[in-house]
Amino acid sequence: MKKVLIVDTKAGNLFSLKAAIERLGYTGYILQQPDNQKYDAIVIPGQGRFGTVMKNILQNKWDIYLSQAREKNIPILGICVGMQIFFNSSDEDPDAVGLGWLQGRAEALDFPKKPMVGWSKLDSEVWPDSCVYFVNSYAIKESQNAIAKTTYGETFCAAIKMGNLTGVQFHPEKSSHVGSEIIKQALDLEGI
Repeated sequence: MKKVLIVDTKAGNLFSLKAAIERLGYTGYILQQPDNQKYDAIVIPGQGRFGTVMKNILQNKWDIYLSQAREKNIPILGICVGMQIFFNSSDEDPDAVGLGWLQGRAEALDFPKKPMVGWSKLDSEVWPDSCVYFVNSYAIKESQNAIAKTTYGETFCAAIKMGNLTGVQFHPEKSSHVGSEIIKQALDLEGI
């Protein structure tokens, strides 16, 4: 049974995410600080401010742990702000520095209504004709690693993939069977 580490960044509903992971047959472990156990995959959950999440990441030495996991090719899934921190920065907290694994910054987008809340169709060859659930005010506009986009007022990056990193701007744990399949694919290196 796969062991999945859920990083407690003090942001988001960790228990609904843990339940979604465990419905797939994995065991989820929510941790506030890294430990010495071996995990098969890691999830960085969403919701919350970019700067607050990065502060918690740095205070608890998750940046070092996550960089080592990335080097070991352990699958890492970032959800919403958990994906945004893969990049350099965010308009939400301009002084905060992200992990810098990918080039770019999260921007405040010209949404018809802020925050964007609700279902939106993905423009993706990986997940064609899929609708997923979003809750966000900021997003990555463009990335060379994009595997999905969506449009709400303007088009933005809905998902990225680079090696063992998968990031989704939407909330797969709230996206029904489509979201479950996306979580499963992200936690399995062969899946996407």
